[in-house]
Amino acid sequence: MRYKRKDYFRYEFKEPLNALFRIHRVGRKEVNTSKGEARIINISPNGMKLNTNLDLPHSDGHEVKLSISFHLNKRSFHLPGTVVWKKKIAGYNYGIFMDLDETERKGLVEALKVYASHHDNRNEI
Repeated sequence: MRYKRKDYFRYEFKEPLNALFRIHRVGRKEVNTSKGEARIINISPNGMKLNTNLDLPHSDGHEVKLSISFHLNKRSFHLPGTVVWKKKIAGYNYGIFMDLDETERKGLVEALKVYASHHDNRNEI
């Protein structure tokens, strides 16, 4: 899997967006963890920067698959993700790759455009 951060726009939230996540797989082992709290720092149709106080088991040999749930413009999103990097900063920041289908991608882009038009004075998108 190759992470292509520059393929799409990236929207930076002025105030991080609250989210919940659940780990589904670590390496080859299927798991079903309880929900963890997180904050979305920025997001694009290909990925997001997620911050949480939880230290997820990320290493080169163990791919971590999760689902991330959040609300944007009164719409619920439940998106799949894979941890691609980790940094210990005010808790832990994670780079999450999201392999969205066309319907999920279009829905996210539309929601971000509406959100940006209501929360920003400048043109982010």
